[in-house]
Formats: sequence, structure tokens, C-alpha cells
Amino acid sequence: MTKKTKDELQVRYREIQDRMGELNVNAATGKRALTEEEQREWDSLSREASLVEMELRGQMNDDELAKHREVISKGEQFREYLKAVRQGKADREITLFPASLGSTSNITASGAINLSLHEMIPTLHEGLDLPASLRIVTGVEGNEIWPVSINDAEMEEVGEVEALTDQVLDFANISPTPRRVGLTIPVSNMAIDNAAFDLLGFVQQKFTIALRIYLAKKMYSLAQWTGNKGPFSGLTKAGDIEIGANSYKNILKAVAKFSDKGFFEGDVVLIMDRETEAELKATPLIAGAAGGFVIQDGKCAGYPYVVTHYLNTELDSAGKLVPTAKKYIGIGYFEWFALQQHGVVRMISEIFTGAKKNVTNVTLNTAWSMTDLSTKINGANNETQAFAIYEVVEEEPTTE
Repeated sequence: MTKKTKDELQVRYREIQDRMGELNVNAATGKRALTEEEQREWDSLSREASLVEMELRGQMNDDELAKHREVISKGEQFREYLKAVRQGKADREITLFPASLGSTSNITASGAINLSLHEMIPTLHEGLDLPASLRIVTGVEGNEIWPVSINDAEMEEVGEVEALTDQVLDFANISPTPRRVGLTIPVSNMAIDNAAFDLLGFVQQKFTIALRIYLAKKMYSLAQWTGNKGPFSGLTKAGDIEIGANSYKNILKAVAKFSDKGFFEGDVVLIMDRETEAELKATPLIAGAAGGFVIQDGKCAGYPYVVTHYLNTELDSAGKLVPTAKKYIGIGYFEWFALQQHGVVRMISEIFTGAKKNVTNVTLNTAWSMTDLSTKINGANNETQAFAIYEVVEEEPTTE
């Protein structure tokens, strides 16, 4: 039998954890215990996880082994915390990081592992990347207000002793609207008691994916959202971008329209789906010239871009997110968009409602706000100035 490499062992270990987690969730969702077949699979996976971990540790150097032990230690702390909750020895509601130095109801003070919100944001799932120029602020307290100048003054040409006209500069205030965001994950009590199962990694992974999907859907979709909504939500298209021999010029012209609104500085970012990206990667900058392609070196027409399928989505009559009939390219200055997490992130571990299913429900609660800061500049009446949507259309063939 061929000995597996360290990378192969790590992949297999994660596959085992994912499958064990899937068995837990399936049983909890169905309000039942594991079937005999599932129990046999669980036991087999648990034994294999122990063997894989043992072999993996044997191939690690000292630094890797130290980090691995730290992860195991964190997992044990989290597991012990959930056990203590079941026994009534720990607070059922805690914050994932201390709200203040004297706080005793946080995950560190409870004896479990400290988690940060930033650990939940990175992910490798398609379509979930956020623009580099988008600044995410966490732990916002109080009511933040952005004062915005909504008009300008004009120079006057008058006579030598003629009085100048008083000109009034008007300001408007923009405030974020935090909205509660959360999820609940049922965790099998068997998983809590099973040392071979990476419980902390499983729960964190579910928190991570759920948060990133939420942010990506809200940030990129054209859906007319209620509550938090991203800069493209409900936008009417500003025009068309023809994809073909003149793609490069057409994209540059669409971006150039923002300069008429005064956006000379900052980093414009393009948003598109993967099919559009593939076409632009194969489209020359200038037809018949050896100048490269519209997308090359990680940029589109010289601008950074993000690929996501969520851009071409909308809500159907049942409120479900579905693909649009057309494709779009989004253009925006994301430094004009405020994405904020407010207050603390609370985790509640609750055993009573899941008692019949032999699960402990782990619930995450916090608040997020999404605020377009460009809706009042240039005299705009609550209409975005920093973002636009263009429909992607095929360029008409030229005839000679």
C-alpha cells in the first residue's frame, strides 16, 4: 500500500470531518438519531480520523506539530465549553470576543477558544470575494453619522463695488441602519463527546460560509432586497457594454462616465460573472494588433475586477434568488460603500429545544449594516453616484 503524502493526509482528514459533520446535520435536521447504517459509517470515520491524524503527526516538523497541537487544544477547549453548557456549568450566552476588558461573559473567560470575526471572512468559495477597496469595519458602537456636502458654491463676476450674493452650503447626514443577522447550527451531542471529530473547525466552517454567502448575495445581486442591500440592488442599467472587437474601448468609455461625476481618484472595480471573464480573456485589446487581451495580468482593461455569479441574480415572485435572463457588468468605487458589523458577536449554546434530537444548538447573533455613501453627493436624491450596472451584449458584426 502506497504511503500517503502529508498533503493527501490533510485532504483526507478534512474530508472525514466534513462527512461526519454532514451526518450530524442530516440527523439533526430530520429530528432523528443516526440510523444504524449512519452510525456504522460514523464509527468507521471516527476510527479512520484517529489513524490519519496519527500518521499526519508523524510527518510533521516541529513547527507544524506545535501548530497542530494548538489547533487540537483549541478544539478541546471548545468541546469542553459545550460540555459545560450541557451540565449547567458555563454561560449559555457568550461573546466571541470581549466587549470590554472586564467582561466575564466572553468565550475566553468561559475557558473556550477566542474567535474573531476576521476569521470568518476569508473563503475560497466561488463568487464570494470582496473588492480590495471595500473596507469592512467591525465592532462599531453607537450611531455613526457621515456628514455629506450636497451642493457647491459658484464664483460670481460683479462690479467693482457691487455686493456678492450670499451662497448657502447645504449638508445632509447619512446614518447606517444595523440589522440583526444570525444562524443556528445543530451539533450532535455525539460529536461533542467524540474527540476524533474536529468540532470547532466544523462549526467555524459553517459560520464562515454562511456569512460570506450572505455578504456576497447582498453586495452583488441585482435583487431588490429589503433590509440590508448592496450598491447594485434594484439598479436600472446605465447602458450596454458591447463585447467584441471593441470591448476594450467600450469598457473604458463606461468607466470614463464616472469622471463626469467627479470620480477622478480612488480605485474603480469591475464586477462580472465567470463566463464574461472567459470571453474577455480571449478578446484582444485592439483587433488585429498584438497588444494583449482585455483581461490580462489579473486586471480587466487595466482595472481590478471581481468574479461572482451573484451579480446576475434577482428575486422571483416567491422571494427566491434566481439567475437573471441577461448578463451584466457592474462598475463601482467601493470606498464609497460602508460595510459594518455592529456591536458584539454573541454565540448562544442551547440544549433544551434539541434534547429530543440529542443535539446542542449553537446560535450566532450579531448585526450588519450596508450604506452607500454616494447617494447624496452631486445633488443626488438618494440615487447612487459611485456604482452602475451595464448589460453585456454581443457587438454587431461590421460589414464592408
